Amino acid sequence: MIKLYGVPLSPFARKAMLALEHFELEYENEPTFPGDESPEFRAISPLGKIPILDHDGFTVADTSVICRYLDRISPDKSIYPDDPQEEARACWLEEYADSRLIENCAGIFRERLLKPKMMNQPTDEAHLADILDNTLPECLKYLESVVPETGYLVGSNLSIADLSIVTCFLQAQYGEYEVDGGQFPRVRSYLDRAFAAPLVVTRMASERANMPPGL
Repeated sequence: MIKLYGVPLSPFARKAMLALEHFELEYENEPTFPGDESPEFRAISPLGKIPILDHDGFTVADTSVICRYLDRISPDKSIYPDDPQEEARACWLEEYADSRLIENCAGIFRERLLKPKMMNQPTDEAHLADILDNTLPECLKYLESVVPETGYLVGSNLSIADLSIVTCFLQAQYGEYEVDGGQFPRVRSYLDRAFAAPLVVTRMASERANMPPGL
């Protein structure tokens, strides 16, 4: 039995869920928020972060490690390219998404949805403006230079790069953000393709069906 500790609105938990669903592995989601102080959770998550994968009692922390583990137990649908250079590119884009890109996309989510609608806190308009006007456009300029005109991000198949980039922009969508196709046509075209993929459509339908009313 596979159990994933986390909440779907976490971009990192979503990334693991997309991987699980790509591999067609049945799993149970144990809703858990980051920072959970219960002794049971801290025993498997020393850093207090989500997600955590439990596979028949074997626990794995960190989304990237989880995805690599899932790939090893499901080699027929690998999300890591066989070519060493393509694999390196895919892993780099994963790292870029997990660090620089998510800082911006999660910032939009936090300022436009989480704080005002879920935490009853005011939006930090200055911080939001800095993301939208400065730091996120820099990310998009870089992605525009590496995103292909057609197909997946790396090679001819879905890879860890796609799962990592897509979950970031899905997070920003909750903050009513859309990439401007006039400024970043390759990124916009890629996201249109990715968001229309059955894997992503199904995941987002599941998330929205379980959203609290009014969000």
